Amino acid sequence: MTFNDDSFMLKNQPAHRLYHRIKDLPIYDFHCHLDPREIYENRPYDNIVDLWLGGDHYKWRLMRANGIPEEEITGKAPKLSKFKAWVKTVSRAYGNPLYHWSHLELQQVFGVSEPLAEKNAEELYRHLNTVLQEKQITPRKLIKDARVTFIGTTDHPLDDLKWHKALRDDQSFETVVAPTFRPDEAFIEHRNFGDFVHRLAEKTHRTIAHFDSFVAALEDRIAYFAQVGCLASDISFTEICFEMASKEELDALLQASLAGQIPSVSDIRKWQTAIFVELCRLYKQYGLVTQVHFGALRNNHTDLFRRLGADVGVDSIGEQIHLTSHLNQLLDYLVQVDYLPKMIWYNLNPVYNIALANTLANFQANEKGIKSQLQFGAGWWFNDTKLGMVEQMNAYAEQGMLTNFIGMLTDSRSFLSYQRHDYFRRILASYIGQWIVDEEVPEDYQALGEMVEAISYHNAKQFFEE
Repeated sequence: MTFNDDSFMLKNQPAHRLYHRIKDLPIYDFHCHLDPREIYENRPYDNIVDLWLGGDHYKWRLMRANGIPEEEITGKAPKLSKFKAWVKTVSRAYGNPLYHWSHLELQQVFGVSEPLAEKNAEELYRHLNTVLQEKQITPRKLIKDARVTFIGTTDHPLDDLKWHKALRDDQSFETVVAPTFRPDEAFIEHRNFGDFVHRLAEKTHRTIAHFDSFVAALEDRIAYFAQVGCLASDISFTEICFEMASKEELDALLQASLAGQIPSVSDIRKWQTAIFVELCRLYKQYGLVTQVHFGALRNNHTDLFRRLGADVGVDSIGEQIHLTSHLNQLLDYLVQVDYLPKMIWYNLNPVYNIALANTLANFQANEKGIKSQLQFGAGWWFNDTKLGMVEQMNAYAEQGMLTNFIGMLTDSRSFLSYQRHDYFRRILASYIGQWIVDEEVPEDYQALGEMVEAISYHNAKQFFEE
């Protein structure tokens, strides 16, 4: 039995045939956190730590669980020390997806097939740095080698999109890199809300004194993003809520928040409902796919948050009551006022998988022939694991049309994360292959092959571009 060979994660014979259909397909990476400036400047990496560990809070979180001091995670320890600390951690992280991802990355990018081992860490460190230098590995090379045709970054509403424009005009680079509109700061509970309103007013040359003028300023920025090639929006909510308010209430909430008053839970819900409804109207008008991530409790370790900032590996899965009640009301209202855009819903708490897939199925009706216009997004963050992916596909298949699923996304800050798509494709092939083994579907490799091909690439391309 060999670890990480051609049969890796392929659990049955049909899986091998199905995986052969999809292993070399391109990647349509519609949501990630890559920096477009790094793609444009395309500087070669000279140290594996910068490429493999820089900004990766998945890895930082695991290293803390292994007792690694912060100095060797996010501190100023020598790079070799950080690398050894990571190998010490991941080499024994059996059952964690980082163990699988890391070995796939080493094999597919660097040609290293031996399992990670602490005793060989220093030798491996030297070898990987030699490969980086000899092959002149850059962001664009990693993107090209992974056959990525599209990248959707995540961008602040006030970004000038300078680097996206530069990439668009660079004829030497074939991959499309498009911005994604991410207006987290447009919600009154955000710590930067007041500053955001001030900067938005300056950027759009508008006076923002009430709700309507705030929305008009947001539309200016959405229109600008669309002009630069934006195909999607994104937002992260702790909870999904639906609580209507009058324009007078919303005007008062805006003024109170700008004056520094702390909003109540009801205030937050009213503002979130109103702004999100208006954003959906604009997203539909400008043809943007609306992505919603929900259920994360962020920055829970106060000391690390103060020292290091957000997105450092101290976030958790949240929960809420009355999820389906709020979500049904929200989606129903969007249908009633004809504001419902194409949407992707990413759920962080797997307890709600079936409830979410079931609710989305209520609102799939449309006269444009859009297949599954409300998508149940792939296992997100703590769920982009083998079990998380399978549970998400189980809920999607049982409550909707899995054949219309738009598949995997990277959702990463690392250029070494494209192997996650291969990981997903192996799991997908085994998942559908098991249906054949269990005689739950006909042994029709043409039809099922087309299905896994669509999920792996074609559905996403069609969903975002048509």
